[in-house]
Formats: sequence, C-alpha cells, structure tokens
Amino acid sequence: MKFIVLGLGNYGSALSSKLVVLGHEVIGVDKKITLVEKWNHQITHTIALDATSPDAIKGLPLNDVDAVINAIGEDEGVNIMATALLKQRDVRRIICRVTSPLQQTVLEAMNVKEFIYPEGDSAERLAYKLDLKGVTDSFKISDKFKLIEILLPKRYEGKEIQEIEFLGKYRIQPVTIVREMMSRNILGTVRTTREVQGVLTPDTVLREGDKLLLFGDVEALEKFVEE
Repeated sequence: MKFIVLGLGNYGSALSSKLVVLGHEVIGVDKKITLVEKWNHQITHTIALDATSPDAIKGLPLNDVDAVINAIGEDEGVNIMATALLKQRDVRRIICRVTSPLQQTVLEAMNVKEFIYPEGDSAERLAYKLDLKGVTDSFKISDKFKLIEILLPKRYEGKEIQEIEFLGKYRIQPVTIVREMMSRNILGTVRTTREVQGVLTPDTVLREGDKLLLFGDVEALEKFVEE
C-alpha cells in the first residue's frame, strides 16, 4: 500500500520507517529540510514542503495513496490547517494526530473520523493497523500472534457466530464485537462512541458495521482479512 505522512518528527518518522519495513511505499513530508535529509535513506520518498500551503499540498499525489496520516504535533493550528487542505482535496482517508480534546473537537467538526494519540498509541501499533486493509486496530502480542480489530466483512452480515468456521477454517478466535453508537459533543457535533458487546455466544448475530476483535497467528489473520 501507499501512504503520505505529514510531519517527520519523532512520531511521524517512526511510523514512516515502520511502514517501509512492512513493505509499504511512504512519502514523508516536512517543511524542515534537516528532517527531510535525515530520513531520506529510510523512507521511500521524502519531500520538503509547507503542509499549510494550498499550492504545495495540491502537488502531492493525494488521491493515489491509501491514506494520508497527519502526524504534525508541535503546532495544533498547523495540524488543523493542513487537515482542512486535505479535506478540500477530497482525500479518501485521513488519519490525524491529536494532542488535546479541543483539537479533536475541531477536527470532528470537519468530519475527520480517525485519530491517533501519541501518548497512548505507538507509531509501531499504527503501522500494524495500516498493514492490512479493513483493520481498524492492531495489537502485536508476539512475532507470531496478533489481536486485531476488523470491520465485519459484508459476506458475514446477518450470520450467527456458529455459522462461520473461525476455528475450523481460519484457525482464529473471535474475542468480542464492538458496535459504534452515535452521540453529540458539547458543540453539538455528532461523534461516535464504542460499545463492547462482551463474551460472544454461538448464536450471536453479526450486524452491518460491527467490528470484530480477532486473535490468531499473523498468517491466519491475513488469510481471513484478504479473502
């Protein structure tokens, strides 16, 4: 897959480098030429430009990548302005680094739905999340095993857990389901909250929009995701 990462500070550079190690193509962007030169041998491509400049942003291949990750963290205003430019260019998937609840509220008002929190989310964890399409979160348990959260494939909507051969066919274990509920924040903006369904039973019915939490070895999980 292909990604653009805005901001090559500690978080952005670590994320970019890990994505490259996982076999993805990454364009790393920063206005500081020193950072661009520092990482140009570890990231597929590095570009020096100002992410708050409309002319500079439109020169990036924004619609040819799977996601743009805005990892700018030192200035919330710059982060928000760069995100606004990405929204204007109709980027299909935007993931934003946030450092305060107010910043997230502003970004939610711009209809941004995916956020990263450097204090709790490591760059490595986000890299594993982006490594497979459809995966919304990922936890590396060991080199062999992962715990992933994945949007329910349409082929399983309306089916009961017992109808899907998780263990027999895929050798993976379903842990639980996360369902998203809509609520409004203090500014009246609609936001999504997560509701964990608890222990699954054989007759649990899977619904459209459910997110499955699955445990298994990496190859088995990849087989399930990519089928």
